[in-house]
Amino acid sequence: IDGFRADYLGRGHSPVLLGLANQGAVAHGLTPVFPSNTFPNHVSLVTGRFPGHHGILNNTMVDPLIPHQVFRLRDRAAVTNPAWWSEVEPIWVTAGRQGRISSTLFWPGTEVSIGGRQPRDWLPYQHELTSMQRASQLLQWLTDIHPDRPQADFATLYVSEVDSEGHAHGPDSPEVNEAIARVDLAIGHLIDGLRAAGLWHQTTLVVVSDHGMSLVPAHQVIDGAALLKPFPRARWEWIGATPGVALGGDSQEAVLTTLAAAQNLTCWPKGLAPRRLGPLLHRRVPDIVCLAAAGWSLNNRLLSFPIPGQHGFDPEQT
Repeated sequence: IDGFRADYLGRGHSPVLLGLANQGAVAHGLTPVFPSNTFPNHVSLVTGRFPGHHGILNNTMVDPLIPHQVFRLRDRAAVTNPAWWSEVEPIWVTAGRQGRISSTLFWPGTEVSIGGRQPRDWLPYQHELTSMQRASQLLQWLTDIHPDRPQADFATLYVSEVDSEGHAHGPDSPEVNEAIARVDLAIGHLIDGLRAAGLWHQTTLVVVSDHGMSLVPAHQVIDGAALLKPFPRARWEWIGATPGVALGGDSQEAVLTTLAAAQNLTCWPKGLAPRRLGPLLHRRVPDIVCLAAAGWSLNNRLLSFPIPGQHGFDPEQT
């Protein structure tokens, strides 16, 4: 469940999830990998590796070995380019090598051939599909079993509504609570369908989130363009709560000195960030990596609309 902050479970809008938690095992929270954004965390969940090892470092990336393309979530050509996934081995690829079958409804990496393999069942990402529609599609795949179509061994379901409403309205909004309720109904629908098909007793269901969500007031935005104005060759490669600078030939020392004077922003040269943030020496990591203070965000252009809910903050705080 994208953007499902741990405390959402106690808001009273998710009886199905709460029932599962009470019947099984529940954690008080999950510490995301750094950066605490969608793609790096989803890939870490299905590989067991840090972003600095599997190479999906952020939702936006630049790679010197892929010179004519920037990786962006909304760029289907980039997201489905195997070159970006060359260091990733997700669980469905490992399962495929063992002759096992996967049905994956929307998970980063399922749209691309990795190591020459894809899940048996997958679809190009369609953001407009509701959580209930997604659960119904996965249920159709899982229950369509016949001699020419064996039962799946592994499945994924990705739902985005809670994250989308959190970004648009903030984590404490009625819209987020309504999204929690819709997702809860969809999971209940999936469980009911598995029970009706006689599959529930042989199913292990793992419910996770990729990161939390924090309120960022409209006036708490750091002007990234102003910070780099003295440095014409430097540019912000990452923005948001986890900004990163590509120097482009400008002085690292001079840029770091300027950034050190900025309030609500902490920056490190590549490879010198705190060890608790994980390995950050990959070629896709910018020359300078920063963290915004909780409740603050950096942008490199003026926005005509605020984004009250954001993530990407210190993993210990999100």
